[in-house]
Amino acid sequence: MRDEIILVTGGAGFIGSALVRHLIFETEASVLNVDALTYAANLSNLAAVVDHQRYGFEQADICSAPDLARIFARYRPTGVVHLAAETHVDRSIDHPLKFVETNVLGTATLLRAAFNYWRALRSAEKARFRFLHVSTDEVYGSLEDSGAFTEEAPYRPNSPYAASKAGADHLARAWHKTYGFPVLISNCSNNFGPYQFPEKLIPLLVHQWAGRVPHADLRAWGERARLAFCRGPCACARDDSARRTHWRMLQHRRRQSSCATSTLRA
Repeated sequence: MRDEIILVTGGAGFIGSALVRHLIFETEASVLNVDALTYAANLSNLAAVVDHQRYGFEQADICSAPDLARIFARYRPTGVVHLAAETHVDRSIDHPLKFVETNVLGTATLLRAAFNYWRALRSAEKARFRFLHVSTDEVYGSLEDSGAFTEEAPYRPNSPYAASKAGADHLARAWHKTYGFPVLISNCSNNFGPYQFPEKLIPLLVHQWAGRVPHADLRAWGERARLAFCRGPCACARDDSARRTHWRMLQHRRRQSSCATSTLRA
């Protein structure tokens, strides 16, 4: 709908930027991207939409309650898609508290800000509002040699990353059950595709194949099967020009800049 304003957290990341581009080019919704611009974020991922009249950007941390309160009051979104998170398992092993801070405390701070905004809305606006919390299937642990997870599977996280996302899931559910807040939770498998930061398995191996980075020891990845979905036009790997552009995007060093705001629903 033309009057929709979707707040996307983590919109400068790999999946977030794909969602932002989709919303701008395939729908009539306006999009506000809220991103702290940490190491895996890249505003170049959004070069195609940066000047679009329905796109806005705020550099902000989801752990900052004052920033979130200001953003909700200024832009008045009709929905939230919460993608902002620390996501790399190996990094979570080295820095577990950073994952707890962003994924658990950050999600709780965002839920509280969104709930405070939602409960002040008129009845019709309340009924329309949704909060989508995007999680991972890793909260369910490891599969055996066969089978699949379902929404009824028990939570058995096996890494600090998975545990932090499980905690965020529980908070999202609690806000729904306790306050009646309209929360949805999705638990997706791995994604890969253009613009992905080359620390995950598939983009890492692609760039090893291209001779860009040292070869990794694949034994460290374990023996479990992994399911991954392509997010974006993977056929670009067959096009030299697109591949070179993709590499430049990945190597782009984020410019140091002050918080940027837009005129979207100012």
